[in-house]
Amino acid sequence: MTVRITKRRMNRILTVIFMLSLVLSGCNKGPGGAEDAFKVYYPSKDGVRVSSVGIQVGSYDTDALIGEAMAMLAKQPSDYDLRPAIPEDVTVLSLTLNDGLLLVDFSTEYYKITGREEIIRRAAIVRTLDQIEGVDEISFTVDGSPITDSKDVPIGIMTADMFIDNAGDEINSYERAKLLLYYANAEGTGLVRTTENVAYNSNISLEKLVCEHLISGPLAYGAYPVTDPGVHLMAVTTKDGVCYVNLSKEFLVKQGNLTDEVVLYSFVNSLTELSNVNKVQFMIDSETEISFGEHSYLNTPFERDLELIEVR
Repeated sequence: MTVRITKRRMNRILTVIFMLSLVLSGCNKGPGGAEDAFKVYYPSKDGVRVSSVGIQVGSYDTDALIGEAMAMLAKQPSDYDLRPAIPEDVTVLSLTLNDGLLLVDFSTEYYKITGREEIIRRAAIVRTLDQIEGVDEISFTVDGSPITDSKDVPIGIMTADMFIDNAGDEINSYERAKLLLYYANAEGTGLVRTTENVAYNSNISLEKLVCEHLISGPLAYGAYPVTDPGVHLMAVTTKDGVCYVNLSKEFLVKQGNLTDEVVLYSFVNSLTELSNVNKVQFMIDSETEISFGEHSYLNTPFERDLELIEVR
């Protein structure tokens, strides 16, 4: 499904939504009623939180609800302490839904949004769209090119659970964590367990933090990197105990004498140290039907393997 959004069509959608709100203003049915409550998320004017505004929607199909949600995100909410998630000068060029992945293509004016403001606006859009049945994941592009973070790394696929509830100043808060990370031994045939105490932005998931540290390489003496630092972490998310790690194709190029198992289980064993992760599914540029080295295939999730860990 590909939907082209023009300014004329956006205005028509806003008119329909306005009329719908008048009709439903007398309704007070919750999620268990004939009509389901739908939340539209907006950034606060001070740019430190995302707040939701509940609206009532009927039995709309996926295409219609996506279009209406995008229109609402571009509209000034009735609460003037909030602002539109999509700025007035940013145009939605297209919406493409394919097998649960919704690709949102913005005009180049999106590049004017930077830093914390961009994260907050992106969180509002993703959390709104992720409620729609049939939309499992969201990805942003600008004039056809994937958006990137401050380090020019593609942000990749997003879901609502990648963003925290920013009530107050949580976007700026930092937390501390002890990460148990597994790197290669000197021979590249086994794993060395290391501990790193880190302070991290609470807007980053622990899964992403673990992957970023593994890609950057170890701090501990006697432990060695398992990937080239040029590998890009495109996306990471966890669902039903399975952590989906989407890496760039550079991950397929092994370093030195590392075995396949050492590289893969460095990630698997490190991520399964987290309480919410039981298995790890690798993806390369969003594909799973990929061979890794001479003996490994990435089409199924990997479980923890303790036999590779060196006892010190």
